[in-house]
Amino acid sequence: MKYQISCIGKLNKIDENKIIQKYLKRVKKKIQIIEYPQSSIEKEGLKIFDSSPKDSSLILLDKDGTILSTEELMELIKSYQMNNFKTLNFAIGGPLGHGQFIKQKASDIISFGRMTWSHIIARLMLVEQLYRIECIFNNHPYHK
Repeated sequence: MKYQISCIGKLNKIDENKIIQKYLKRVKKKIQIIEYPQSSIEKEGLKIFDSSPKDSSLILLDKDGTILSTEELMELIKSYQMNNFKTLNFAIGGPLGHGQFIKQKASDIISFGRMTWSHIIARLMLVEQLYRIECIFNNHPYHK
């Protein structure tokens, strides 16, 4: 399984990105992060949807989504694998979140809790969880 993380907005500070890059190196090209400039909420959704690979499924991160444990996220990913999806496209919206268009197109909407997280924290948590799940799949001792 490969993962695409579609983000509205760019991380400008190199220091903020170092931890994320550390996890990306560990998963060896399984995760690709694509950044899009902020625009209207509907245009952002259209850009994310249009960038989704053909063999992918779209999962939104949204404060109103379903809160999952690591194990539940892993089971969700497994279900997509069993349905022959090659890529999961996780989308992190801009400051206003996601518009109706992209919410209707999404296969799932998940949340890291009811709090609003900065982009750097949301990206870091998602990349870390994907790394953790890959470790579980490969019987690596990272997840205890």
